[in-house]
Amino acid sequence: MEVFVISDAVDTNRWKFKLTLFGAGAVGKTSLIIRFIRSSFNDSLKKTIGTNFLIKDVEVDKNSVRLLIWDIGGQAAFSTMRRVYFKGSNAAIGVYDVTSQESLLKIPGWVSSIKKAVGNIPMILIGNKIDLERKVSREEAEELAQRMGSDYIETSAKTGDHVEDAFLIIARKCLEMSKTKS
Repeated sequence: MEVFVISDAVDTNRWKFKLTLFGAGAVGKTSLIIRFIRSSFNDSLKKTIGTNFLIKDVEVDKNSVRLLIWDIGGQAAFSTMRRVYFKGSNAAIGVYDVTSQESLLKIPGWVSSIKKAVGNIPMILIGNKIDLERKVSREEAEELAQRMGSDYIETSAKTGDHVEDAFLIIARKCLEMSKTKS
């Protein structure tokens, strides 16, 4: 894994937020990030081993925001490293696959790990793969999001539907939280 150090001296007017994506393996976390950053989709991605780290600069409510996006492998083999990856996160993005009930059921365990590592941070729950036939009702996922105290949105990394919206929603939450603290 490569780690990039970004100096605050580069742009003092830019907000920087670490976003950590979490969820079961094969729900489309990496595909969502690639769609958001490169506006493309790759059908043949391999599973994430450990973590990936990508950067995207966006504008949110006339503020320059740099998103440091951490993509954590969802397989159980990486569970011991999760707390390390969550450390310093400003927000978390939970992703499940709307065609997999099991992927939704794993979200609360991830949320518990995040809260142990970094406390209460803004979260959004994403139901991905809406281009496929769903097996999880929207209502069930919205209910979970409400229990988590998070927003909810459905996306398709394949078609790009609502992907940018999801990242901008959580970036806006980070910005609002940071402005109230300063």
